[in-house]
Amino acid sequence: MKHLVITVIGKDRPGLVETLSETVYQNHGNWLASSLSKLAGQFAGIVQVEVATQYVSLLSRALADIADLQIHIVEDDSKAIPITTLHHLTVTGNDRLGIVKEVTGKLKELGININKLKTDTQSAPNWGYPIFIADFQLELPAELQLDIVQDELEKLADDLNIDIDDN
Repeated sequence: MKHLVITVIGKDRPGLVETLSETVYQNHGNWLASSLSKLAGQFAGIVQVEVATQYVSLLSRALADIADLQIHIVEDDSKAIPITTLHHLTVTGNDRLGIVKEVTGKLKELGININKLKTDTQSAPNWGYPIFIADFQLELPAELQLDIVQDELEKLADDLNIDIDDN
């Protein structure tokens, strides 16, 4: 069996996820995991699919034939999934340029791998300016303590609220 990681982007319209899932199913693929979103009128996502080796090219061609979607497929060649401890990090603060850059730069400096990242801005009606929220799922090196991560991230800016905990 092969694991494929499929990225998808195209103009959003009703039925895209159904079209993707039907194509995977009709071409002997098993939909394992996904993250799909509508961003600025575009449908964007990433899907992990398991498929027997003999059907990889059939599935790849069928996905490429879906109208108005850009598809990129990569075969996952990792042999085993390492066991890691995951942690959840939430960063909240007044929206401004550079928050993602600052936080991800510090995480890289600490040797932390980002498994997932979801960001959003929300209006703060009582304050009159937007609030930025970032939710991370992190893999920390075994020797790195959570309190060190918390301290280092809090040094980035006074206006950021940093909340990190075990997942």
